Amino acid sequence: MKKSFRILLAAFAALIAVHSAFALEATVLSTSGKVEIQKGSSWFPLNKGDVVSSGAVISTGFKSSAELSIQGSKVQLGPLTRITIEKLVSDSSKTEASIYLDSGKIDANVNKSDGKRTGFTVSTPVATASVRGTSFSINAKGFLSTGKGLVAKMPSKSKRPQISDIPSNFLPGAGKANAFTPVKDVSGGLGIPVYEGDSSSTDAATGLPVYPQKELARKAVDIHSGTGSQAFLERIASPASGAPSSASYFPEPGSPILLESDSSSGASYGNLVITVSY
Repeated sequence: MKKSFRILLAAFAALIAVHSAFALEATVLSTSGKVEIQKGSSWFPLNKGDVVSSGAVISTGFKSSAELSIQGSKVQLGPLTRITIEKLVSDSSKTEASIYLDSGKIDANVNKSDGKRTGFTVSTPVATASVRGTSFSINAKGFLSTGKGLVAKMPSKSKRPQISDIPSNFLPGAGKANAFTPVKDVSGGLGIPVYEGDSSSTDAATGLPVYPQKELARKAVDIHSGTGSQAFLERIASPASGAPSSASYFPEPGSPILLESDSSSGASYGNLVITVSY
């Protein structure tokens, strides 16, 4: 009897939580070229000032773009991009937005609104990015670049959009993310951190996100092979004492690269050492 009562009480509490939440809408700030929204099996033009809600499927054409505003956050859709708005919901303590990126690329600038916690998630067929207080770019193939703050990146949760207006128990707290912010405060401990100035691709063989440190090492190897930019190497690691600063310079195999602060972007790699091997 007591067990049944607890189950009933939990169900009642969940019902109250759902009904205390309310759906949000996104506003179209601008469009360029061919931008459309799907309604049923047909597509219709999407224009500046239009309002869209959860479940909306938006597509941009060749040399086209669109910008959306979601509770103070802005999302820029690049050319040949298709998204589904999975979730736009808010309650008394938090605001959630979730976007599924089926193809193309989006740039996002995520801001807190109304003093509430803000959860912002972008999923692709291969990766999921959970962010807070952040500007970032991600494409459908799972390549992520963080411009500001912190993104927690993990394997994709779904190959298809999951549309819902029910709030989740996400963990982002108040304030902006920085190099000392634990990933658990963004994604519940799941995924890998991609901090300001870093990037992460997705391994095609395993479907797992690539650590930013490995991205840097890969770029260093590209420089050695002649397919990368020497300027990048000189940005992340000063030449050894007495070494020439020409494009022919590169650390010997097995030697460490000391990653230093990037004064141009404010990014700091925390004196991380990568050992290069060919």
